[in-house]
Amino acid sequence: MNPNVQTLDKFIWAAINTKFPDTPPNEEDFMSEATTLRNTLNLLYPVSDDEFENVVKKLKSSLMIAMDVGVYISDEHSDHQSWLPGRRAETDFYYWQRYRRYLEDLKGWNTRVTSNLDIVSSEIVDLLGDPKNINSWQRRGLVLGDVQSGKTANYTAICNKAADTGYKVIIVLAGTMENLRMQTQERLDKEFAGRLSKDLLKIKGNREVKNVFDGVGKIDSTKRISAFTTVLFDFNSSILNSNDLTLKNINEPALFVVKKNKQILKNLESWLCSNNADQNGMIDLPLLIIDDEADSASVNTKKEDESPTAINSAIRSILKRFYRASYLGITATPFANIFINPETSEEMLGDDLFPRDFIYVLSPPTSYIGADALFGDEPKYYGSLIKIETDEIEDYLPFKHKKNHEVDLLPTSLHIAIGYFMLVNAIRDVRKDNNEHRSMLINVSRFTDVQVSVKENINVWIDQVKSDIRNYGGLDERQWDKIGSIVFLKNVWDEYELEKKCAVSWMLLIKEYLYKAISPIEVRAVNQKTGAASLNYYAYRDNGFRVIAVGGNSLSRGLTLEGLCVSYFYRNSQMYDTLLQMGRWFGYRPNYDDLFKVWMAKDAIDWYGYITSAANELKLEISKMNKYRQTPRDFGLKVRQDPNSLLVTARNKMRSGTSVSRPISVTGKVLETPRLKSKPEILHANEKAFKMFLASLDVTREVNSSPKGFLWRGVKKDLVVELLSSFDTHPWHLAFQGKALASYIDNKSELSSWDVILPSGSSDIELDLVDAIGNFSTKLQQRTVDESDGMLRISGTKVRVGSGGLTRAGLSLDRIKEIDKNFKANNPDKNVPDSEYLLEDRNPLLMLHIIESKKEGKNIPDILYAIGIGIPGIGNVETVNYMVNVVELRNWMDIDDDEDDDDGY
Repeated sequence: MNPNVQTLDKFIWAAINTKFPDTPPNEEDFMSEATTLRNTLNLLYPVSDDEFENVVKKLKSSLMIAMDVGVYISDEHSDHQSWLPGRRAETDFYYWQRYRRYLEDLKGWNTRVTSNLDIVSSEIVDLLGDPKNINSWQRRGLVLGDVQSGKTANYTAICNKAADTGYKVIIVLAGTMENLRMQTQERLDKEFAGRLSKDLLKIKGNREVKNVFDGVGKIDSTKRISAFTTVLFDFNSSILNSNDLTLKNINEPALFVVKKNKQILKNLESWLCSNNADQNGMIDLPLLIIDDEADSASVNTKKEDESPTAINSAIRSILKRFYRASYLGITATPFANIFINPETSEEMLGDDLFPRDFIYVLSPPTSYIGADALFGDEPKYYGSLIKIETDEIEDYLPFKHKKNHEVDLLPTSLHIAIGYFMLVNAIRDVRKDNNEHRSMLINVSRFTDVQVSVKENINVWIDQVKSDIRNYGGLDERQWDKIGSIVFLKNVWDEYELEKKCAVSWMLLIKEYLYKAISPIEVRAVNQKTGAASLNYYAYRDNGFRVIAVGGNSLSRGLTLEGLCVSYFYRNSQMYDTLLQMGRWFGYRPNYDDLFKVWMAKDAIDWYGYITSAANELKLEISKMNKYRQTPRDFGLKVRQDPNSLLVTARNKMRSGTSVSRPISVTGKVLETPRLKSKPEILHANEKAFKMFLASLDVTREVNSSPKGFLWRGVKKDLVVELLSSFDTHPWHLAFQGKALASYIDNKSELSSWDVILPSGSSDIELDLVDAIGNFSTKLQQRTVDESDGMLRISGTKVRVGSGGLTRAGLSLDRIKEIDKNFKANNPDKNVPDSEYLLEDRNPLLMLHIIESKKEGKNIPDILYAIGIGIPGIGNVETVNYMVNVVELRNWMDIDDDEDDDDGY
């Protein structure tokens, strides 16, 4: 490589960071600064146009990024006092400063992002216990971040600052699987301990072990973290004892990276006590436990009168062995943590891992491609989603299958996805990203035997493609028509218009790049049976790992797939915490965000939209509660009373089939009927109830402009109660229970007067209707509708019937503008959610939907009727008691009795 490239890179990086310290430059300013510097330095450090283009491309991906600080809620009634700000002047932040240098100098982070990381990590460490406080204390907190958004960087920063401020024992619980533990150990070795641990602890006895410095250790190795686990070895007391390693003979903090395995945790506790405890059996060293993927395995799901689950008990037991201990959970899906033991109203105080002291919400950098970018209201990357047709794949890999399901052939869509991945590898080589890791994810089954069978089928096909490209890629293009693999790849090339993105022709690509790009591709099964080395990116750090990872739950928990380009996801789960964790395709795509694709079922796309909305509401709730100085317990109760929470609660009960009854919040949110029973007689009864309600409306009908439709004001609640009682929906959609809602409304005197909106749509069909005043007509709304096992699924946005903003109906334009302005002031990059318009001083809203079915299947009516309600009360939480038929729900959840045969999740 031309050494001038690195010199120019450093000059531009320093200049941009200096000139734009607070906000990132725009495209024009960035290019102007970079071009000026190139011209100025050209005599001393000349670079070619291609080299300059690559420098610019690389720096753009880091320098034009911003990151906001987070927001948190805490229990201000506790005895905890802020301690870190007052100790800054006397603290040598050795570990943090070298980590910051590592991020800026070696990983290319800009100073705006590292400055905010400094602020965020300091805020979180300050919320932990003060390690210099000699009194006994215990702290419990939770950090909430997005899937694959950089949570590890945050808790690595926390580790470094914890070491600086006096924590002596740091235990990182790195998920339940060894491959994730190894990946976490490797990351912390490089960015915290500063040395390669791969070969450490192998040598028994007192022989000297040579340190090999790495990562932050190459920047400064004056101080050393004592790592008691390695990439190859989880905690092993016999190895530590044979090397005479104890906490007593070290000066700097001790690091343990361990799996959430009950025996390992038990052994760790035993060793800690036998080597380091006082006469009371207690350890007088400040402890920090960081629980990565804290909603997995750590949560106690037993009843209060039962013993806690093994891992939960083991974690709590270790914490109790220390006079001073902080527990920090890290997760993207905190639902299980909030639902700890959902049986009584007080269990959150009784369970020792509930984040009773604080909950902190991280803000991802602007370069993060998350759920909003793919499934939000205005998804920038929605075009990266490719729908898998159910009819096409079900013969090969059905949603519901047993552990002994045989895979003889692969579906065409999977061949296309793999072919696309091959072509992306070639394009990235054209872009000179040759040494970057490239991964493809295939998640179609949780059973290891099925995963291995899929892997073997892929291997056979890929070997054939490689052979064909090697043997025939150099032929005259007129002869390619006889080679099936080449014809197939050319069709994929054309279908996705890759020539526009590649900047070279198909002929040049196949002759000069394709075979070199695809020959290193390996196919790996990633699960407990295949071992931890399945995804050993470190072994390929010089040339980049090109891998197709076939797995199930091992791919769904914390594991980072480096350089993920293509995902193929076909799993039947409606659990929103599980689905979000399966979203390995969220993350960062520097220099190839225009290339990545995700293949998934249409129904899954709808569900991810729904989940995205739910997750966004969760984060907005934290912001509101911060404003009103509410506590984590308030937040826990609020989230548990969300209608979606029934899905989480019910899953805990599916083994026994016990019915679940829960108080559910119905104020400040939209509740709709996107899932209907498909029986004709039930649909006819719904239509009759719908039209009888309309015919009873004897108040003035208005033409509403925003949203467009017909509006009736001051409708009596008796009519609404009757409609809700008569309208039958599918019991699987837990959020809407008409009879429970009708009973609640009937008993609420303040809900006596309702607004009713009938939105008009874009359909060519115009339907004649009648209310008590007279005849009128409306254009129907168009929605995709399909049918499965007696259920009609109306697929709007986020498993909704109506479109966003429908709750504006009944409000004046001035009021709407005021609400929008207030929300945007605090959330400039977010769309105003429906809940913001459900103000306490307005009428409740009933939404009537008449839908033209865009049919995807047989026996679907041309016209469907659906409803929704919005009850005001953003600050005032009112609950309705919902009942769940768990036996019926279980049939929809794909819970299999062979669950223990999955890959260890």
